[in-house]
Amino acid sequence: MINPLREPDPWNVVVLASRRTPGLAEVVGAGSPRDWDERKGYGISGAFLVYTGDGLATFSVRVYLWEDEHFEEWESFKLIVDKPPRGVRPRALDIYHPALDDLNIRSVVVEDRSQLQPHDETGMWFSEIKFKQFRAPVPMLSKPEGSTAKLNEPTAEDNYDRVQQALIEQIKNPTDDFSIIDALGSL
Repeated sequence: MINPLREPDPWNVVVLASRRTPGLAEVVGAGSPRDWDERKGYGISGAFLVYTGDGLATFSVRVYLWEDEHFEEWESFKLIVDKPPRGVRPRALDIYHPALDDLNIRSVVVEDRSQLQPHDETGMWFSEIKFKQFRAPVPMLSKPEGSTAKLNEPTAEDNYDRVQQALIEQIKNPTDDFSIIDALGSL
């Protein structure tokens, strides 16, 4: 990952569909969500969690403009994030920013774009672009392993357990065998 203290320039722009954002770009709210199915039972406290795959990240990019050339570049850049004409299917766009690369976000679709609006009294303006990660589906279903505390501890088998097992076996296989008497005699 690129160190933002040593190399701040890559952190100040976003490359979207091979085009750099004009002015200054700030990535806000990106993450790596995971999808879990919570399965509860009736009258039971707690639940099983089943991992159903990686979720799709949603985040925003704020593009700040303050110089004439930034506004001129914005006119051509915004065509990438504007709504497509009616009848044209929107497509996913390649994206690069060090923070997004760290989260393996490399392809996105545009969810929304705000109007240009003043940021403060210094003459800086901004537009916020909301993105959703695009990733083709791949099979991924698993259940997390639960805690193994006390599950593997051996239990002692006492005489009562052995007699009970012998009686069960005799009921299942009745014969003239008197081994049950031997088992009872050992009590």
